[in-house]
Amino acid sequence: PMDVEVPNIPHKSDTESHTIPFGNVIYIEKTDFKEDNQPGYRRLSSNQPVGLRHAGYIIELQEVVKDSNGEVVELKVTCVKSADVKIKPKAFIHWVSHPLECTVRYYERLFRHKHPEDPVEVPGGYWTDCNKVSL
Repeated sequence: PMDVEVPNIPHKSDTESHTIPFGNVIYIEKTDFKEDNQPGYRRLSSNQPVGLRHAGYIIELQEVVKDSNGEVVELKVTCVKSADVKIKPKAFIHWVSHPLECTVRYYERLFRHKHPEDPVEVPGGYWTDCNKVSL
């Protein structure tokens, strides 16, 4: 794998950066792919390549691999440098090459109202507005 330099704050080019690995296997979000190219859809699909954000590469779908239940499990793509392509892709998607295992906890809203400190909206105060099932 090679390393790709990524800005710490993407919209500010004058900030610090870090490197992330870029290998021949990458992972994308499930919503960044549709098997059928639909009007208005700007992510990866048949006949619609996309750029890989910060990598300087564009991928184009070659084959969809499915399991016995018909679920997509792998996408085989070609990958070319952005500089080698004449037409800019419609979108650039997020990706990861060497994911780390981690625990993610999903929480509900802590308060039931938008402004729990507002005595008009929550007469009993913010303590009374706590969502008991937020954890």
